[in-house]
Amino acid sequence: MDLPAGPSGVDRSRSPIKKGMKTHILSDAELLDILENDKWISSEEEFDVESEYNYSSDSDDGENEGNDLQNIVMSDYVGSRGNEVGEDLSEMYSSTNFDWSTDSQNINHFEYTATPGLKCLPNGDQPIDYFNLLVTDELLDFLVDETNIYAIEIFLNSVSDKSRISNWVNTNRSEMKTFLSLLFHMGTIKMPRLEDYWKTNKLFNLPFFRTYMSRNRFTILLRALHFSRNPAEGESVPRNRLHKIQPIVNYFNSRMNEIFEPSKNLSLDESMVLWRGRLVFRQYIKNKRHKFGVKMYMLTESWGLIHKIMIYSGQGNDISESMTHTEFVVDNLMSGLYHKGRSLYMDNFYNSVKLSRKLLQQKTYVTGTLRSNRKHNPREVIAQKLKKGESICRYTEDNICVMKWKDKRDVLTISSEFPHSMIEIEKNRNRQDQMTSYYPFERKTYETKH
Repeated sequence: MDLPAGPSGVDRSRSPIKKGMKTHILSDAELLDILENDKWISSEEEFDVESEYNYSSDSDDGENEGNDLQNIVMSDYVGSRGNEVGEDLSEMYSSTNFDWSTDSQNINHFEYTATPGLKCLPNGDQPIDYFNLLVTDELLDFLVDETNIYAIEIFLNSVSDKSRISNWVNTNRSEMKTFLSLLFHMGTIKMPRLEDYWKTNKLFNLPFFRTYMSRNRFTILLRALHFSRNPAEGESVPRNRLHKIQPIVNYFNSRMNEIFEPSKNLSLDESMVLWRGRLVFRQYIKNKRHKFGVKMYMLTESWGLIHKIMIYSGQGNDISESMTHTEFVVDNLMSGLYHKGRSLYMDNFYNSVKLSRKLLQQKTYVTGTLRSNRKHNPREVIAQKLKKGESICRYTEDNICVMKWKDKRDVLTISSEFPHSMIEIEKNRNRQDQMTSYYPFERKTYETKH
């Protein structure tokens, strides 16, 4: 496997700020108030070019994944004539190419043809044997090479003979494995500062860490850890904003494809990796454990195993003109998994009638919540006023079901696999975000003084 090396169009003539008018600079407290009281415009509004209105799709409870504004939006689309849709917005719910009926067609029956599970067996039955299936010697050697090269760069750019990097000794596969082990173990034992793991005071005494590596060696390895070679003098910087970590992302996706066959039921969702530094594509999502960070799209099993990741960088260079951003994300993560009768569960950030039809042509079912302002939604379902406990549904000719159910508020769903029916289920909280939160090992960027 190869390991590869501000909004435009603003009409400023209508700005309320006049010449000579004093402006108010917000304090830190005022900025925090804006973030915590829904006054912040989430950068997710950039993502979905299908929708005029966008909502956060990251609800922790999974119930009606759009936010509380969903009912307000209905008043924007419903005219003054009761349940009729406003004339100027009728195109939003146009049924062009979609004939809706009240009866299920019962025509979509795709047999799941893959054999889920491990494609290759580990060398033993211990946890480390399964870990070695993913973290191979090939990956460790790659990390060793890139780290040694970058350490030399740091040394050559150092201005002090007393810098720790001046005592650099090349690392190797065994030491890199020990370093990663200590880093992962820090996720199970939480300390306020990195140095606390090597303290000898009886309140902090953890002999395990200093037994396997000195503090100075660990910190210099952390400083020199590298995944992608820097451009040589005269070479242009890669345009890919993720070029520093792209080899690791590519490795993970490729290796997971080699060792594990996904099951029938898959979920596509987002996760946030904590990051509070400066970064042009840093995101803010209020419902996440880490509100600020780098956003990842992930294809996962229902029990949390991650099959494939895609990092949002704010660049759309690879998206064709015929694709929306959400379609691009789904197609990227599902690449190689179509035509096997799988079921994909997604929230309302991704789902639409148009996308459901496209995936049906790939023998892939779709089920999830749906935003009320998506194009091609059935107007009868969107405009219908319901009492608590009532529901309404419509089917396309290829059996895509759009259903609305009234609980505390309207819940709009779409499925190309299941007909309209109501059953009670037990809520499963074993989501990937929750499982990851048990073993955090995020650390502030560590830099040595030159």
